[in-house]
Amino acid sequence: MLQDRTASLQREISTQPAVAPSDEWKPSESRPTLALWLSAALAVVAGAAAVVGVFDTSLFHDTAMTAGNARGTDVVILFGAIPTLLIAMALAARGSLRAQIVWLGALSYMLYNAVFFAFATSFNSLFLLYVATLSLALWSLVALLTHVDAAALRQRFGRTTPIRFVGGYLLTTTALFALAWLKDIIPAVASGATPQSLVGTRMLTNPVHVMDLAFSLPLTVVAVVWLWRRHAWGYTLAGLFLVYGVIESASIATDQVFGHLSDPSASPAMAPVFGVVALIGLIPTIAFLRSVRRHGRS
Repeated sequence: MLQDRTASLQREISTQPAVAPSDEWKPSESRPTLALWLSAALAVVAGAAAVVGVFDTSLFHDTAMTAGNARGTDVVILFGAIPTLLIAMALAARGSLRAQIVWLGALSYMLYNAVFFAFATSFNSLFLLYVATLSLALWSLVALLTHVDAAALRQRFGRTTPIRFVGGYLLTTTALFALAWLKDIIPAVASGATPQSLVGTRMLTNPVHVMDLAFSLPLTVVAVVWLWRRHAWGYTLAGLFLVYGVIESASIATDQVFGHLSDPSASPAMAPVFGVVALIGLIPTIAFLRSVRRHGRS
């Protein structure tokens, strides 16, 4: 009798259709509704500001180089970051966990550059839009992070996830940025001179230095340590910084080009360097995202 039941069970299991690998969450899991609404509002507000920034040459009242850099950032926001954000939101709403990671990275890029427009550009007619962009980017990111189930997401990464490779890449880029900023800051502090990055601008301090040294670079190191220790939030933050890094590197390359076009004395030498960095960054990013599976490890 028992043997008959066992044989019957085995026949039933063998006839079940195979489940194709996917990165989708279970239907029972909730959708990030608040984050979707906030991010949609962000896309509208930031898109409106970027359109004006790209096509209205009289908008920025800054030096030629800063105005060119700002216009280059608007180009990337309009034609790169916002489309990436909207596509990621649409796929995440349908259940894609990979898209949720890309969504986090795109929001981080929008937040980072909202700080630039709010604090590093001279007051202009879009000031309230810059403040709204900063607010919406911040709270969209908070809403999405509070929705993420980091422990469940960790279980979706297989044993073949290139953890050491991803962590090594993030640490290397973090160290290079830190060295570049400190090379500009420390000699100026020692001599009482103005940092080279502020020459030709009207900025009192560089908000990029503040954001990187105070927040993004230390948090990247924390993300790498957590990732190497297989901590749940290490996977989420590592994915965030990978996507953010690709968009930001492309943005810096574009800024350099537009800065040079506005002010020929500004060197575009770093534009191809950061273009290559963006392309290289796609390798660990794609490898990491491809590691997301439908079902967690047993």
